[in-house]
Amino acid sequence: MQQTQTFIDLHQAFLDQQAKFATYRVNNMNIIALPNVYHPAPGSSSFFLLEPIRERYQHLKTKKKRLLELGCGTGVVGLSLGEYVEELYLSDIASHAVLCARINTLINFRKAKIYNSDLFKSLPDVLFDVILFNTPLLDQPIESIAELSTNDPSGQIFLNFIQQVPQYLAPQGEIFLTYSNLGNLGLLNKIPASFTVEKIAEEKHEPTNSEKYLFRLTIN
Repeated sequence: MQQTQTFIDLHQAFLDQQAKFATYRVNNMNIIALPNVYHPAPGSSSFFLLEPIRERYQHLKTKKKRLLELGCGTGVVGLSLGEYVEELYLSDIASHAVLCARINTLINFRKAKIYNSDLFKSLPDVLFDVILFNTPLLDQPIESIAELSTNDPSGQIFLNFIQQVPQYLAPQGEIFLTYSNLGNLGLLNKIPASFTVEKIAEEKHEPTNSEKYLFRLTIN
């Protein structure tokens, strides 16, 4: 990806913000963001992922059984959807993000099973009705701890996810997955043909000419 100076400057400002402790008020919850855990600030991809799903789930007649959020960070997305599921699972590869999700679950009197895991590696052997993954959107090397949540060099995290996820999805289950033109769009063609892929949201950021997409995947 060829970087413009505007993008470089905005990304550095983003990293500087991520390095700080911050608090947010989201969906009647007090959310703590520890340093270098992805912050659910207004306009963040956390809300881009969350809001279309909340809109859909407000009309559910029965709760989903199990929901898993991979790369949960603060846990804000999963915790916001907890009322629509019987069992909530939160997971992150970064131990400081796992700690942050535990704190937010505790201080907001919510219930969640929380794991330190590289994708599905350390999760229990169960099937999930809903799997969420706010994927790292930038195809760039990881050069700082904050970039664990933003960078996916050569799209390897995305590729590992789509190769592994069919084993963990319950029948009639659904996957919600973010992606961006800041990554390799060609990798979307690697999604197994057994999935139906539906783009349910799109957002453009004019200063960097970047776009985010939210996809819903279901088994054919």
